[in-house]
Amino acid sequence: MSISFEDIKIFMAVPALIISLVSLYFTRVNWIQSNRPIVTAFVTEHSSGNMAATFNLVIANTGNRPAVRVQMHAKPEEIKKLLEPNASREKAQMIESNFLKSSEIPLLRNGEELVTSFGAFSKNSNDDAWLRYGSEIEIKIKYRDLQGRKFEEIQPIKVYARKGFGGGVWNDAKS
Repeated sequence: MSISFEDIKIFMAVPALIISLVSLYFTRVNWIQSNRPIVTAFVTEHSSGNMAATFNLVIANTGNRPAVRVQMHAKPEEIKKLLEPNASREKAQMIESNFLKSSEIPLLRNGEELVTSFGAFSKNSNDDAWLRYGSEIEIKIKYRDLQGRKFEEIQPIKVYARKGFGGGVWNDAKS
């Protein structure tokens, strides 16, 4: 039995077809991964002085597609790690409310950042502060894209000064 020229063409066409299909699959997977919402959360200072600071919780969509049904989740014992032991129940509930189903964000546009108050810190123990400076926890962020695909990210949030994260900042020159 001899192999004809037509047989050789078929033997070459089949692997080429398989390689093309595999390439098409990986191209689609990469396209989906690069064209999706990417939602992150972080704590940032609202205002600060030399004795106290107030903080905001920011949730941002840095992807290139809108995110829907955005929810942040944290275990109650994790949330307690963010709080001073003498924090009032009312202030603890203010922090916990960010991680409840009722705080779901229906739509977070690509490039959008939403901000909510998150608490205060004070060096003076007599003040009514409730955040523990430097505390960090893991949170889970769940969301979907417009086509209904589900995403879940686990990331840390930390209560600290983002400006001057290394310990200091330069003062602006006064005119």
